Amino acid sequence: MPAVPEMPDAKLARREREDALGKDIIDECRVQLMLKFRFLDLALWRMDLEPMRVGAAYPLATDARRVIFDPPRVIGRFQLSFDELVRDYLHLVMHCIFRHPFNEDHDNREAWNLTCDIIVESAVMDLCGSRFESEGDAERRQAVSEIRMLVGNLLPGKVYALVKSMVLTPEGQQYRGLGRSALNAWHDLFERDDHGAWPANNDARAQGDDAREDAAEEMSEDDENPDVTADMLRTDSPGESTPEDADAPHDASAGEEEARAAGADDAAEEEADAGADADDASPEEPEDPEDADDVGDDRPEGARDEHDPRDAERDAEREEKEWEDISKQIEMNLETFSKEWGDAAGSLMANLALANRKRHSYTDFLRRFMVHAEEMQLNMDEFDYIYYAYGMELYGNMPLVEPLEYQETERVRDFAIVIDTSESVSGELVKKFLRHTFDVLKSSESYASEVNIHVIQCDAKVQADTRLKSLRDVDRMMERFQVRGFGGTDFRPAFDYVEMLRRRGELSDMRGLIYYTDGLGTFPEKTPDYDVAFVFMDDEERMLPPVPPWAMKVVVDENGIDMLRPS
Repeated sequence: MPAVPEMPDAKLARREREDALGKDIIDECRVQLMLKFRFLDLALWRMDLEPMRVGAAYPLATDARRVIFDPPRVIGRFQLSFDELVRDYLHLVMHCIFRHPFNEDHDNREAWNLTCDIIVESAVMDLCGSRFESEGDAERRQAVSEIRMLVGNLLPGKVYALVKSMVLTPEGQQYRGLGRSALNAWHDLFERDDHGAWPANNDARAQGDDAREDAAEEMSEDDENPDVTADMLRTDSPGESTPEDADAPHDASAGEEEARAAGADDAAEEEADAGADADDASPEEPEDPEDADDVGDDRPEGARDEHDPRDAERDAEREEKEWEDISKQIEMNLETFSKEWGDAAGSLMANLALANRKRHSYTDFLRRFMVHAEEMQLNMDEFDYIYYAYGMELYGNMPLVEPLEYQETERVRDFAIVIDTSESVSGELVKKFLRHTFDVLKSSESYASEVNIHVIQCDAKVQADTRLKSLRDVDRMMERFQVRGFGGTDFRPAFDYVEMLRRRGELSDMRGLIYYTDGLGTFPEKTPDYDVAFVFMDDEERMLPPVPPWAMKVVVDENGIDMLRPS
């Protein structure tokens, strides 16, 4: 490895002073925010400060574990306006409170990143009021008002759907009267920090092991080697940036520009020094090529390797759990002192309520309806290879034992899926829900191919019943599936119909019933003797009706229909 060149003492001392001053400025931001919003104290001081001259678009960034700051640019931002820097820091912390850095449910990262910025800035403006005002707040409020006119309440799912449609609209065209120029204006108004280090945006979790190693190498830490100045935070997913976005300038003061220029001069001088020293250095190479593969493999047990994607994923999970705990604490504090904050905290509380809903795997939910059974298939878990191999060796082609032909498995036997086909339920969402349900069943090895599932359509009466005896019939059913009904909503006819099927022996071993609905109907009074779950589509703002105590109530998100959330 080439020798690391030493930095001149004066230059190193200047950088150390910049680092210390940058930390002091951010600490003062924390103090001022804590004095105003005491319920945020845990969140404000949760992350360590780490100087890193990365050349990113904004002075601040975070990976939810650290606040990564560019000292010269933080100083320049402070010289421009202390209130602007306070708002930058509060914006960054709010992302973590809402757990935006960990959200991987949205495929269009450009749209989701902008959605997060819009949601956060709206909440921050309501919370701060006239304190820590920003120069662009009037334009931001106007933009938020326009967005509300298009989507209703400012909730993540609705804003994401709007922004994603705008992002996907071809250049020169408009979506609902908004084109690329409006999108670029929103980027300039609402962005305040760099999202490149977010775990959800990290190549290490999105593009496999090779990309993970590359992404880890890009995150060299500046304070470990002060000579490194080319450490770049990834700011956009490949293929999602546009020329307009690349050229869009970030508002900067003269002091910030001078600090950036000074940093660039330092970088040029240090690179020249590094090149001269690197020519004289003789890197040590392993004598045997195989030795090169073993470098770094003998780390102590329990030690963390920051370039290991498995360690990165474990860290992200741990950080998400800690931010979840902080978020719930803030929500509890706000509920306790809600009268004190009034409408100012309304947007914050609404987003906290959404962020703090627990989520569970749909696959795990469907396992509630499985039963144990013995299937005719090889049980390799109880197969003894020693006697088998001995018999083949001794007799040529005669094994001494045969593998067991029965294996205990879990399978769905008698099961019903009821679809509410009233006028208020979307036919496309019905098909999407069914398709995903059967995809889960077909993809899991735990489910048998032979099943007895009734797909029942019902509004105020039973409109259709499709019986599936094999999961191989699902594709054919979905091709011909048509939503029938569009009348009123009454849950009782579906339950009466299921009872009739049980009396006729068609559902003799009834395990459970899933009812997909908007909830606006009449529930049966009698408690069934099998499990029942009412599944609602979450539109984030509608109050969902209560269900009887004998039923489960679950909520599916349209953007992530593979996940279920208990209400």
